Parts: sequence; structure tokens; C-alpha cells
Amino acid sequence: MRSYKSITRIDFLKHSGLIAAGFTFLPHSVLAAVQKSQQSDEVSMSKLAGYLIVVPDHANQLEQHAAEKLQHYLTEMSHENLVLRKEGDYPSGPAFFIGQTRYAKARGIDFKQLQVDGFAYHPAENNLIIAGGTGKGVLYGIYGLLELFGFRMYTSAAIHIPDAASISIPRNALVVIPEVEYRTTSYRDTHAPEYTDWQRLSSRNDWGLFVHTFNELVPPDQYSKTHPEYFSLVDGNRLPGTQLCLSNREVLTVLMANLKEKMAAKPSATYWSVSQNDNDQYCRCGPCTELNAKYGDVPSGSILYFVNDVAKAFPDKTISTLAYWYSRTPPQNIQAEPNVNIMLCNIESRRQGPVYETDPAFSRDLITWGKLSGNILIWDYNIQFANLVSPFPNLHTIKPNIKFYTDHHVNSLFMQTNSQAGGEMAGLRAYLISKLMWDPDADDSALMDDYLDGYYGPAGRFIRQYVDKMRESLVSSGLKLNIFGSPEDAKDAYLSADMMKVYKALFDQAEQSVAKNPQLIARAKIARLPIMYAEIQIGRSEVDTPRSMFAHTSDGKVFAKPEMKLLVQQFVSGCKQEGVTKIRERTTTPEDYEASYDRVFTKMAEMQQAKSLGKKITPVTLPEGEAATSQRLTDGLFGSWESWSAPDVNWVAFKGQHMDFILDLEEVMDIHSINMDFLNAQAQPDWNLLVLPEYVTYATSVEGKIFSNEITVRNPNNPNPKENPNIVNIPVQSFRADLGTNVKARYKKAHGESMLRMPSWHIRAGNPAWICTDQIMVD
Repeated sequence: MRSYKSITRIDFLKHSGLIAAGFTFLPHSVLAAVQKSQQSDEVSMSKLAGYLIVVPDHANQLEQHAAEKLQHYLTEMSHENLVLRKEGDYPSGPAFFIGQTRYAKARGIDFKQLQVDGFAYHPAENNLIIAGGTGKGVLYGIYGLLELFGFRMYTSAAIHIPDAASISIPRNALVVIPEVEYRTTSYRDTHAPEYTDWQRLSSRNDWGLFVHTFNELVPPDQYSKTHPEYFSLVDGNRLPGTQLCLSNREVLTVLMANLKEKMAAKPSATYWSVSQNDNDQYCRCGPCTELNAKYGDVPSGSILYFVNDVAKAFPDKTISTLAYWYSRTPPQNIQAEPNVNIMLCNIESRRQGPVYETDPAFSRDLITWGKLSGNILIWDYNIQFANLVSPFPNLHTIKPNIKFYTDHHVNSLFMQTNSQAGGEMAGLRAYLISKLMWDPDADDSALMDDYLDGYYGPAGRFIRQYVDKMRESLVSSGLKLNIFGSPEDAKDAYLSADMMKVYKALFDQAEQSVAKNPQLIARAKIARLPIMYAEIQIGRSEVDTPRSMFAHTSDGKVFAKPEMKLLVQQFVSGCKQEGVTKIRERTTTPEDYEASYDRVFTKMAEMQQAKSLGKKITPVTLPEGEAATSQRLTDGLFGSWESWSAPDVNWVAFKGQHMDFILDLEEVMDIHSINMDFLNAQAQPDWNLLVLPEYVTYATSVEGKIFSNEITVRNPNNPNPKENPNIVNIPVQSFRADLGTNVKARYKKAHGESMLRMPSWHIRAGNPAWICTDQIMVD
């Protein structure tokens, strides 16, 4: 059972990694420092005003910056102006000595021991020395000291400055060296310089190129026509823009020449990625296949062979490559060059538990890659990318995953999250990930409490209960958590109707507990957004249930519930307030989301007057879900277009075939127009198999045998980006036919001309093409 008492500062140091196992401490053990609290000196605010902040006479930029940060925050806390001086101007008295001062050197501080990001606290007389390694160690030491004093940075805009009568200055020497040398994540907040420094995150500035670089190093626009042989051979066709033909030595020459130019333009960068593009169309030509066979019969064989050659040409740089998707399985009979970095990705792993439990194959791959290379960076995935605002109860897995990686000698981590603003529990996730990368042994539960209580105030205890109850529900359900999943996947598990009632009640309590604090209630309302999102997304998949978005009237007409319409508006308003820029990875702004549902609600109202509502469909070609699915084309329910990657159930999909069906209006009547809307891919069109029909034809008949009045409506946009580079992909394309006057019919025949297979210009050429439509409206 969780205790809600405030944790002490020394507790926080143990939990956050400033005092923790896994670090080097000199000359006393941390345990002794913790147990003997009298070894910390309590300094009142009035005495603190007498402390000087001292930097070397020729302080470097980082030392000066670190000193100024300490001065700023101590002044904010004490309301006294602490003085910052060069060491040559230091008279006497208590002081904080920052960086490589003569004072520190005279007391034997071993700066080399601190490596790059390590730092040391060394008390001497009435002074405290804060020393750092060759990187940002001294700045990290300052922020660590501030956390000891009670300061917190919960988000880039939420800094807690303690209202304290005194502070505790360490009286034990302490050296802290992080186990993970390279620590990054991708939340938007982590782009803020001070947040990055406070949470001790590494910088990408040391990267000249960062992942998926084949196209940049051998541009298909430049070489596709003159040298198609530079690119992947798949099913007998060369596919520029997919991957490179790694057995082609000319490709190696071109790539290294371009890479050399880029290195010359950015000489300070150490890491240069030479890595596959983000698709699985690797080269199947004879020589590439032979290379893969030679090195374990896996595609990673030709990749490592090629990258090794690049690395030999640039021995003073680190050449990084991906072990990702089709290349994750390690090769055999080959070793990585010493300056090759393997960026090992676990995009396939499920997230309901630690990866070593949910994906044993990845665990084996990590161990095997560790035998081939001494330089491995783990690219880990920590959110639900297809639904960035959706509840995703994997917080309990972050620590064991990081610990598993470091236990297997991984010293570099990229914990991928949401690079757009906002997202489910974004602040808490960024905080946890950052603290645990700094110290994999930190107490993640205590860190979570510290954040929730500090950021949400009294509401934090209810939000913690929400987190815990959702985790417990996930575990008991046995559901496998997918980073590309959706709330609908969990509608009978941790997002069941009963559990949703529990969560909503907890958020009601959270908001009530801070009702008189505008800032805290705003934060609690933002924390509720994932539950609102889940309620909408699950609701759209149900009809005539207590939580459905849609219901029928007594006379059988379908309508959208007013409370669900309001919920969409409230959710979008909350997203805008939080500054959420995308609801899905790379796509769907809050405005897009609202517009998508506005279309659903508007079209539903229009459909109630349509002559086709509820009429029988006889399929000629079968959609996904077989014949019964065809009847959805007249049920009055429209699909939202905001989720092209996993269309909602109200879209009727045809895979690898044309759309053909006959509509029976049950009696002969006047017909003026026919319309069908089709879903269009909005993002990652190079991956997506969802396309518009080339054209749609409509014809009418009185008796259902002979059809006439055929009208063809063509797709107004050429989908080939090479022929139509300025194409604008609208989310839904209408194919409307106006029949004029004096057309009487009972039957309507509709045909949608599919590509059937993705064309040669598409990155997934040859795969079945999908077309999706929702209703046929006849007026």
C-alpha cells in the first residue's frame, strides 16, 4: 500500500540516483552518508547569504554557466543576492567552488576520474567543491545539489523552488558517474535546454546523421534513372528509394564520397549513421543474397559487411547502423569493426511487461549482438505511437527494461516517445525515463510519487491510484500491449466499462481536491484527456450500448448521442489548451480530429433523409468481413478519417479487389444523385496501402437486370507523387454523380476501380491495395 507522506530530501536522493547503488563513491560509502545525517550541515537562509560562489579565474563557458545557475536558484530561494566571484577575488569565508579551481586541485580532486558526465561533491573546511568531468559534469553536479536542497524541475515550465528555512550542505565526499553514457528521449520538453541539462540528458549535437540515412547518402532523385542498380532488387524490379544494393561496390564508393563531404561540413560530430531506410524492401539480388547467406542467412549480414567497410574508411568516427525490423536478427561469422555502433531496436516487443519477459527473441538478439560489438545503443519504444493521447499502462516496465539493458553492458539509450507536444502522461514519463537512465537502480515508485505529488498537489494521490489500478487491470487481463494498438483493443481489459467508471471517479476526486487552485485543476483536467480519448474511440465502435457513441431511435433511425458530441469538443479543447500538436504519430492535429467527427455527425444527419438508408446491399465482390459487412453501406454510420492506419469499424474495406455491389431501394423512385466517400491515406503514403479508387461508376435499373444511365466519376488526383509532386492528400474524397431529372430506378449498381496491387512507383509495389468507403447516399 502506498504511503502518501512526503519523502525526505535524503530519500529523494536515494530514489533519484544522486545517492544510489551502481555509482563510485569516494572516500566514504553512501550508506554511511545516509545513516549519519549529522554529517550534513544545516545552513539557514541568512547564513546562506554569506556564501560566495567561486569560479576559476579563467572559467570556461560551462563552469560560468553552472555557477550562474546556482546563483540564480539560491537567490530565488533565499531572497538574498549571493555573490559570484573569480577565484582571484575570493577573500575568505564559506563558498561553493565550481569547476577546476586552484582550491579544488590543491585538495586532490581527480577530475579524470569523473570521465565525461560525472561529478563530485567534496567538502573542505566550510566550503563545498562541485567538480565535473570533461562533458557537462559540473553542471549536472549543480542541478544535483539543487535537488538535494529541495528544488525540482517537473517540466520545462514547472520548476519547484522550495520555501525552506535552511538547506543541508553535504559533508561527505561523493563521486557520481553515470552507468549509461548516452541518454536521450524524444519528448518535446526534452528539447528545452535547461530541462535537458537538469535531467542530465545527452545531446544529439554529436550526431552528424541520425538514422534512416541511405536515401540521404545515395539520393534516389540523383541516381534512380542513371543507376537503378544502386537500389534494391525486389521481385525482379529495381526500386529506388527503398534500400541500397549493398553488394554493389559502386554504391559503397558513392556513399563514402557523400559521407566524406558531410563530415567535412560538420567536423565536430562523432557519430554518423549509415543505416537502412524505414521500410523492409531490402535487396534480393544474387550477390546480396549470397552475402546474407554467408553471414547467417539474415539481411543484417550484408548490412554489417557494408558498414564495416565504411567504418574502416573513417577510423576516427563512429559509424552507427540499425539492427531494426528485418535486420534485428544478428548475423554470424562476422564481427563489427571497433568504431561501429549497433543501434538495436525492439519495435516488435509487447509492452505489458519487461521486454525480457514479453520478447525472449529480443533478449537473445541483444546477447548475441553484444558478442559482435562492444558498442550497442538500444532504441526502446515507450508509448502507443498510433494513439499518442491514449492510456498506455507500461510505466511499470520502464525501470526493469533499462536495468536489463545495462545489465547486458548497454551504455547508450534512446527511449523513443512522442516528439510532438503533449501526449499521455508526457511530463511524468519524461521525468521517469530521464531519472532512470541516469540511475537504473533508482526507486521508480518513489520517483513517480515525487512527481505526482509535486506537480499535481493533492490531486496526485488520486492520479497515482489511477495509474496503479490500470496497471493491475492490464496484468490481470493478460492483454498484450502493442505500441501500435488502440483503445478499442483494451475495451474488454483495462478499458472495460467497469474500469472506466473507476478511472472517471478518481479523476472527479482529483479535480475536487484542487478545485480552488486554477493551476492544479487545469493540470488534473489535462491528465484526464487519455480517458476522454478512450471513451470516444471505444464509443465509436459500439451501437446501442451504455457507452456507445451511436444509438437508434424507437423508429430505427441512428443518431450520435449529444453527450458524445460534447465529449469530442471537450477533448479537443483540452488538447489545444495543453498545446497537443498531434494525436497520432506524424498526423492528426486536434483540429483534424474534430473535423473528422464533425463529418461523421453532419453526414449522419444527412443520411437520415437519404433514400438508401437501411436498404439491402447485394455484394458482388466481398469486402473484408464477408457479405454481412456490405450491409454497413446503408446503416447510417459514417467512419471517422482521423485514423487512416487502423480505420474504424464503420469503414467497409476491399483488399486487393474492386468494389462491386447492387443496392435495392425496394421500389421504383425518382433518383437525383448518388454519392460515396472514400478514405484516403494522410501520412506515410510510402508505407500506406490505402488508396482511392481510380474511378467509381454508377448505373441504375428498374427491374435489376438491365442497367443504364451509367456515370463514371474519376479520382481528380493522380496518386503518383513522381508525376504529381504537388498532390494534396485530402482525407476523404467524394465520388458524386448528379443524374439530372427524370431518372427513375429501384436498383443501383456501383463499381469502384481498385489498383488491386500497389503500382511500381510505390515503395510497397505488388502488395494488395485497399479501398475503404462508408455509405452510399442516394437522393
